[in-house]
Amino acid sequence: MDDTAISRDFQEGRGRGRGLSLIEVMVVVAIIGVLATIGYPSYRESIAKGRRTQATAQLVAAQQWMERFFSENLRYDQTTGGTAVTASTQFGRFSTVPPPNEGPAFYNLTLDPVSTQGTFTIRATRVGSMLEDRCGDLTLDHLSRKGFVASTYSGFANVNAARAYCWR
Repeated sequence: MDDTAISRDFQEGRGRGRGLSLIEVMVVVAIIGVLATIGYPSYRESIAKGRRTQATAQLVAAQQWMERFFSENLRYDQTTGGTAVTASTQFGRFSTVPPPNEGPAFYNLTLDPVSTQGTFTIRATRVGSMLEDRCGDLTLDHLSRKGFVASTYSGFANVNAARAYCWR
């Protein structure tokens, strides 16, 4: 085969690999866009659900700690020595979700001011990437009442449906 035959093959397209046309590339990009549009919100909600689960587990652990605190001190607000339960040496171990030094915080746990010696409410306040979570801040009290503080209940039929979804 001489040089002119090889040159002719390349000019006619027989000697080179066939690439993708612009239309084929655009179809692939459109398909990826549609999949991302559908998948990304589901992915974000799945991540938020996992973080909420971690927060509810931490709330229950803090509630159990408060019950042990009560059994030792016969009150929720302070020790028999007069140290407030809100002191860093007491309730401070439950300060963030995840716990300190385990990554960025998604919730801050606080003990709402103890109004009486016999009651308490623990609140998980959203921070960072969870600020936009539709479930709002989660609460748990001395009677094991699970609640949440949200500005709206959009996307839920009623408050009970929202509570069931956010605490599952």
